[in-house]
Amino acid sequence: MNSELAVTDRTAAYLETQQTVAALAAAMTAAAVKAAHAQWAILDVAEPLQERQSLRVIDPEALLLVSLWLTPRDPSLRPVVHAWVEAWSELLSVQRTRNIAKSYGSEVQSEMRAMAITAHERGKDFRWGPVIKGAGAPVRTEGDDTIGDAVGAERARANTSRLPVGRASLLVLRFRMAFGVGARADALAYLLARGAAWSTVTEISQATGYTPSAIRRALDRMAAAEIVLTVDDGMTRYRCEAARWAALLGLHADVAPWPYWLQQFTFVATLVEWAESVARRKLTAYAITEGLRGVARTFRPTDDRDELRAWDHAFRDESTMEEMALALTGVASGLARV
Repeated sequence: MNSELAVTDRTAAYLETQQTVAALAAAMTAAAVKAAHAQWAILDVAEPLQERQSLRVIDPEALLLVSLWLTPRDPSLRPVVHAWVEAWSELLSVQRTRNIAKSYGSEVQSEMRAMAITAHERGKDFRWGPVIKGAGAPVRTEGDDTIGDAVGAERARANTSRLPVGRASLLVLRFRMAFGVGARADALAYLLARGAAWSTVTEISQATGYTPSAIRRALDRMAAAEIVLTVDDGMTRYRCEAARWAALLGLHADVAPWPYWLQQFTFVATLVEWAESVARRKLTAYAITEGLRGVARTFRPTDDRDELRAWDHAFRDESTMEEMALALTGVASGLARV
């Protein structure tokens, strides 16, 4: 009798843990869907600007890739993505898109190829040819500046609509329009979004997804031009005078903060796909808990040390499922607050 009760207890614990994980995955997916739709609306030329519509900088490739991942879960995203790509693909980095796509599964590769066909055939942006042909085709190494400029000049003659670049959340795209698609524009946008904080090459590289060497070259050029400030206290750090740039850009408030969309969106996809695999397997409650802890430990939601300590504490070895679920619910809530 005691052994039967023990089996029942283990089964109940397994079912409860599995249900908790499934609920977390559903909440994460719903939050990512809401964030994606909200960000595409901000990028929509025809969408009326609402007060405080977005207080965070949009990461174009992070948004694109999570939308492609979400498309099988929310097909209404597909026409939104393809319409925008047809009009503005020259503002996207082909290489960065391909690099980020490596964090996603085969479903995204298929959706990405369909998106590339739209950019290539309807948008006349021929940089996307290698994506259509497959992963074995050659690709530019550090950004798409020259080709992006050429495509953009041709597109500008045919496209009478304009991106609402005055919106603070479009800072990355605005700089790409001005300086070309690549590490330079994105690093500058990141530094401005960081305000008065000093950042290292490693921090900027991790936040933007470019290689440290590409970031260092871009920053050294801008430092030589006195566009960014540097300090060397044993480690070279960089920052911008955000107030000066806010005046130049016509922003009426502080520059929008950098929200680490790349890390957040790829984490959501990783967590949800892991949760879906859990639903297909018969695992113990302990195995599920340890799996969740392992997935969460790969995520770094910010460079803020206090927030990182709180995150690590929630997924320490002895943390409970309740503590982990609370931390993950916080991520979902943050995604929904576009």
